[in-house]
Amino acid sequence: MAYAYYPGCTAHGLSKDIDIATKKVFETLGLKLDEVKDWNCCGGGFYDEYDEVGHVALNLRNLSIVEKMGYQKMVTPCSVCLQSHRLATHKYKENKDLKKEVDDRIKGTSVSYSGSAQAEHIVWVLVRDVGLQKIKERIKRQLTGLKVGAYYGCQMLRPEEIMGFEPAFNPHSMEDLIRVTGATPVSFKAAKSCCGFPLMGSNPKVGLRLAYGVLKSAKEEQADIIIHPCSLCHLQLDNLQLRIKAEFNVNWVVPAIYVTQLLGLAFGFSPEELGISKLAQEVLASRGIV
Repeated sequence: MAYAYYPGCTAHGLSKDIDIATKKVFETLGLKLDEVKDWNCCGGGFYDEYDEVGHVALNLRNLSIVEKMGYQKMVTPCSVCLQSHRLATHKYKENKDLKKEVDDRIKGTSVSYSGSAQAEHIVWVLVRDVGLQKIKERIKRQLTGLKVGAYYGCQMLRPEEIMGFEPAFNPHSMEDLIRVTGATPVSFKAAKSCCGFPLMGSNPKVGLRLAYGVLKSAKEEQADIIIHPCSLCHLQLDNLQLRIKAEFNVNWVVPAIYVTQLLGLAFGFSPEELGISKLAQEVLASRGIV
């Protein structure tokens, strides 16, 4: 199987370890990721509020390229990019007035979207297209004894009628993937709450408090680490661990890794090959995983 691949800006920048781990996992499973040619930023989380028509047009440009590449599925490792593209196509198909404005905006450009291509999440493809059994067959390292919090965040699940893969308030895809590795999935109250990243530019104190709330909730359920499905959650929950520890004067960390980093460990790759942080490596070593 082959898929058009939209990494998004963050996975080619500060969260490049996500891109590395995802490619290793897909290659191990015999899947091809064909990066979308000359893709542009989706503008998710900010541009849609500034210029709704421009936001839709930007996302349709990516999907238009996907169609020209001969694909109908464009997979992404970023929940924000996922939601941005799916919201854009929903608006374009359902709002006739907005569609006319978008068509006027893209008139005379190379953008020509037929409606066949759609964005999907890496997790959806792994669970539905590949299947848990095939993933299980590739396991070389059982992660037995590791307690892993399943963190979904706010954008991969909602709005449910547009995202559409699983119930927004009763998901299980992440727990299913954790079980396949031999680790123990841990559910916690803040698993579907915002990580606070969108606030880091305007109100970082509140943004950090939201991140702290997620980690504290996982800690209370005795999670060793958490896994997540989003490049921007990665910046918030992985990169800011020590800042959160200092800000809230706690003596613990709950390292956050991307879902394909966990699968990569189970497939036999080293933490270094997957770009896993030193904090997470220490926890993994303490549980005898690496």
